[in-house]
Amino acid sequence: MKDRRMVLFGAAALILLILVASRGDQSFAQYIRSFADTKISNKEVLSEQEIMELAYFYEHVMKKSEKEATLTAIDTLLKDKAVQQEAEKQKLSVLDEEVQKTINFQMEHAKMTDSPEFTSFLNALDLTIEDYYQDYAYEKIRGKLLENKLFQEVTKDIQDPEEKGKVWNKEKQKLIKKYMAMNHVEIEQLKKKYL
Repeated sequence: MKDRRMVLFGAAALILLILVASRGDQSFAQYIRSFADTKISNKEVLSEQEIMELAYFYEHVMKKSEKEATLTAIDTLLKDKAVQQEAEKQKLSVLDEEVQKTINFQMEHAKMTDSPEFTSFLNALDLTIEDYYQDYAYEKIRGKLLENKLFQEVTKDIQDPEEKGKVWNKEKQKLIKKYMAMNHVEIEQLKKKYL
């Protein structure tokens, strides 16, 4: 039951983050510069729990095959990790108060938004919205806030939102490509473990 709750929680977190992002919130998907020359170790690549949670979402909500869902989850999480490591390299951080403020906002937004998918996940997890955000979503929100800070840092000299998006998309691809190339062996070992 505990494993199922964790998998369902991850899927619910992703659905809620997608819902919030799709509602027009400031894009936090715009971050970059050239990535650090830092390799990852096999132990810190990704946790099994975070892979299972996101793979569950891709398999059961996005209707991908189990193998495709797992590969997509790993790729998505590696991209997120690349961004968060770059943010940390640039000495960006997120205060607990910032996370709590975002949690409070998202809880209120979630209460006003009719989302059968999210409600279903909460019911399956036997959680209230408050329990979900306080107990499960904290680290995911912290990571997204860290990404947003990197986006702001990278695009701080650009005024036009459309231009910010173009610059970001180009730089994001460079960042991910470099990260994947630098950590190719570790990433392939990780993928073999799950496939």
